[in-house]
Amino acid sequence: EGTAELLKSLGSEVTAIPKKLSVGHPNVVDVIQDSTVDFVVNTSEGGRTTLRDGFHIRRAAAERRIPCFTSIDTALNAVATLVSSSTTYAVEPMDTYTNRNFIDAE
Repeated sequence: EGTAELLKSLGSEVTAIPKKLSVGHPNVVDVIQDSTVDFVVNTSEGGRTTLRDGFHIRRAAAERRIPCFTSIDTALNAVATLVSSSTTYAVEPMDTYTNRNFIDAE
């Protein structure tokens, strides 16, 4: 729910799906398994149940070959890169990226 709210505040169209697998169906694993989603953002909250559900979420994404981001900043930068007008990509050393902000503040 928190990720959905953040993405909505940034202007994205979002349909929130329960990530707690015990809540019922459809849940996040269901929509991953039926290929309804193009990518998954799965951030950690801490508790034992949350960690166990997170494992199942990441596993479902991996089994379907759906990209899974475990941090908001990585997901936002990946999306920003994909929607940029640039058609060329370069791989640079990790320290090159640590001080770079790909998202324009508006």
